[in-house]
Amino acid sequence: MRILYLGIAAALAGCSAQPHPQGGHGPARGRGQLFISPMGEPFRASLKPGAAQDLWFAGADTDGDGRITMAEFQHDAARFFAVLDRRKDGEIDPDDIAYYENVMVPEIRVASGGRGPRSEGGERGRGGRGRGGGGSGGQGMQFGNGDSKKGATVHERIGAARYGFFDLPEPVIAADANLNRGIDSGEFAKAAATRFAALDRNHDGTLTRGELPRAGGETWRNGSDEPTAPPPERRDR
Repeated sequence: MRILYLGIAAALAGCSAQPHPQGGHGPARGRGQLFISPMGEPFRASLKPGAAQDLWFAGADTDGDGRITMAEFQHDAARFFAVLDRRKDGEIDPDDIAYYENVMVPEIRVASGGRGPRSEGGERGRGGRGRGGGGSGGQGMQFGNGDSKKGATVHERIGAARYGFFDLPEPVIAADANLNRGIDSGEFAKAAATRFAALDRNHDGTLTRGELPRAGGETWRNGSDEPTAPPPERRDR
């Protein structure tokens, strides 16, 4: 009985264990919270509400002083850019984006409805990808936490907007400023600067936990938006 108890305890601990923010971006297992960082990085946790968001904050706050500076924010963005740039050719290309959307964080996939993507400026892209950028009438940098204190029209948050700070259904391709279906390090850094400025609501050059909205909170199953394994086939009798 003691062996059985220890085995169950170990299994539960394994479900709660999270990868270090600087690695381990493969498909997750189990059930818990999902948080999409400002630059699109997925964080998952099965602890108290807000734990997934806190994982990102702790990783970005490299000196542990409880504040994220612009330099730390840009460092965090550059680190994730290197993760996304799987061929190390200096660009997040369509293959990298497909891996991000289908393997790293499939929860953000949404149907296009025939609409092309938007850049963060709100311009609709050419030809094709339907997992677009900003999705709120060109105001792609609106917070995605459902607040409507100013009487704005309430609309359904889709894709990554359900799990992050901004109304960006696909925050990686939203950084594609020239709409050439690729994101270089300069574009990613520029997007990081824009997003940092939007989050720095008191304009003091730093982000604190209390300054940031609470985001995410929706649940995920088996690291995918697909149903769990189907039941076994029934044999004819």
